[in-house]
Amino acid sequence: MGKIIKRIMALMVVLSMTMAIFAACGKSDVSQSTNSTSNSTNGKSTGTEKVVITFPSIWVGTDGKAKVFGQMVNSFNKENESKIEVKIEEYTDYDAYEDKIRAMISTGNAPDIFTFKSSADLQLYSESGKLMDLTSYLADKEWADKFAEGVIKTSQYKGKNFALPYENAVIAIMFNKKLLNSVGISNVPTTYEELWKVCDALKAKKIFPTAQMTNKNAWTSMLWYSYALAAAGGPDVYQKGLDDPAFVEAAKIMQKMFTYTSPDALGADATVVNGHFFNERSAIYTNGSWILSRIKKEGVQGLYDNLAISAGLGYNGGKSGAYVNAVQAYIAAAKQDNPAKEEAIVKFLKYICDVDRVTELSNSSGSIFTIKSKITDQTEKLQATMIEQSTAAPYMIGTFESAMPTKVVTAFPPALEGLILGEYTPEQFVAELKKAAK
Repeated sequence: MGKIIKRIMALMVVLSMTMAIFAACGKSDVSQSTNSTSNSTNGKSTGTEKVVITFPSIWVGTDGKAKVFGQMVNSFNKENESKIEVKIEEYTDYDAYEDKIRAMISTGNAPDIFTFKSSADLQLYSESGKLMDLTSYLADKEWADKFAEGVIKTSQYKGKNFALPYENAVIAIMFNKKLLNSVGISNVPTTYEELWKVCDALKAKKIFPTAQMTNKNAWTSMLWYSYALAAAGGPDVYQKGLDDPAFVEAAKIMQKMFTYTSPDALGADATVVNGHFFNERSAIYTNGSWILSRIKKEGVQGLYDNLAISAGLGYNGGKSGAYVNAVQAYIAAAKQDNPAKEEAIVKFLKYICDVDRVTELSNSSGSIFTIKSKITDQTEKLQATMIEQSTAAPYMIGTFESAMPTKVVTAFPPALEGLILGEYTPEQFVAELKKAAK
């Protein structure tokens, strides 16, 4: 009888321990569910917890859009507190940022939201299968009507929108009227023939007419080449392809441009070019509208007020007035399995497309957007001039960088150096671009 009692007591101890273990496991599961970023039922999110969206961004630091765009993100987070949070990951090196995004997508990943700037990347990323298809959302008339005419369609890949066209690159030629006046020139040139005369006068007074660069993506020199292509080849120059004679003619223009530049142009980057123009060591400059805020803040006193904004120059008797224009920033989102997260991302994208918010962003940064922002009393006068001139332009073409495959864009800086050093003729320069294309 004693043995039976002992066995019953032992069994009760085991049962008690087992029940305690199960109770502990149940408590752990509840705790994990409570602390999770999303609840789930049968593997599907219920959307009852806060959705966190990661956004690696270059619109931070000294970027002209940093302050107001940061405020937009903070306002969105505050309005959606406890439901959605957009977390900005700061990247201040633009080239490193582009390399990181390409590397992530090539390894099968994509950030929740990210930006990129070239049509070549638009094709590459769209083909990856890693991006959210925004086509049905952008078909919503209320959202679509906020964009400039035709930009949604021209940003499609095989009939679908895998990215949102956001910032517009409106490129102008800028002249320092103070420096031009110092050499007896009162009128801004409208043709390349007139430009060379201006450059001769500036050079004689030991003022760098232009500042050029060949390092990294050769950005400002690439923009000059784009304008030369517009003058030599017209609105459909890119459609004609690299066999069109305009590419050689534009290379001849660039050869001459580099006889009117600073001695440090070979190997220079944008910092060098900007330094010369911001400090009035060079008189003629080309860049996008976004640079205006930096000119106002970082340029020598009076520089901003002394600038004249011009469209493209005529060549060999051709008409002037063309504008170089391209989508400067697309916003894309990673393909989502979680409907709640996809909904949150779309909500954020719509939020930053609000016309009043974009107008404030445009006025604060000098950037121009594909959203139909307003010209207000707060709009910078030079920015307004760019908008008016580009609207009235007889035609626009994209930047060389936006219109060409990535391999050709990558080949441009070393080919340009070879052209300037005399290693390549203009014909051989174009042959190097063709070689990269193949």
